[in-house]
Amino acid sequence: MVLRPLFKIVPLSAMLVAACSSGSNPPSAPTSAPAAQDAAAAAKANADAQADKGLKLYDQMRSSGSLDIAAQIGAETVAKYPDSAAAAKIKETLADVTTKAKEEGEARRLARLWAYTVTPVKGGTQYAGSIENNPPLSPPAATGKDAKRVHLILRQHPEWGQTVYLILDNEKFNCKSGCKTLPVSFDGEPAKPWKATIPPTGEPALFIDEDKAFIARVLKTKKVAIDVVLADEGKKTLVFETGGLDMSHLPNTTKKK
Repeated sequence: MVLRPLFKIVPLSAMLVAACSSGSNPPSAPTSAPAAQDAAAAAKANADAQADKGLKLYDQMRSSGSLDIAAQIGAETVAKYPDSAAAAKIKETLADVTTKAKEEGEARRLARLWAYTVTPVKGGTQYAGSIENNPPLSPPAATGKDAKRVHLILRQHPEWGQTVYLILDNEKFNCKSGCKTLPVSFDGEPAKPWKATIPPTGEPALFIDEDKAFIARVLKTKKVAIDVVLADEGKKTLVFETGGLDMSHLPNTTKKK
């Protein structure tokens, strides 16, 4: 009598196949070190390429004189790609470019504060430059009244010669105690008295004598402060940011004889 085994012996190869086809798959092998290095190298190459573009545009803006744009591009490139060779190159000049860009921006702002007029008059042409005090005396009121402003005027007239004066909008000077002198300060220096004259016509104007000396100081000054007394506002210090005065708009500096 032949005895049959109670179970069949499964070949080892079949067990291995079953193990591979059942249950969860084994974790995939990690990315190889060479592949990771290639990815990092590609990323660096892309960053370097973008930084080089920033450097090229930065140099173009510098060469064209657009220092404000150059400063912005340079700062952005350095911030995004700080370790690039292009960023290192930009850093060599960025501080100087940024400083000059700010100076040029301030110069443009000051120049825009002046308004110039050329007016045909009897006997020739009148030239004038005007700047408004900043801050203004008062803004338009809620009642709808006009703002009170003071203008510093440099005028050249073929008959009256060169004059410098203050003129008011919607206000008058109070000269009851006299306006023969005005305290004037240049760039924060201690105020010194300058002779002044109220016109006999009673206009809301106050002329500053020694116009030639006054303009000479203004051309070396960024800010002029003049103390005045107004009819409604009382004592006020009028501040004029005069640093942008361009005398090419005022070609005739000859006084009336």
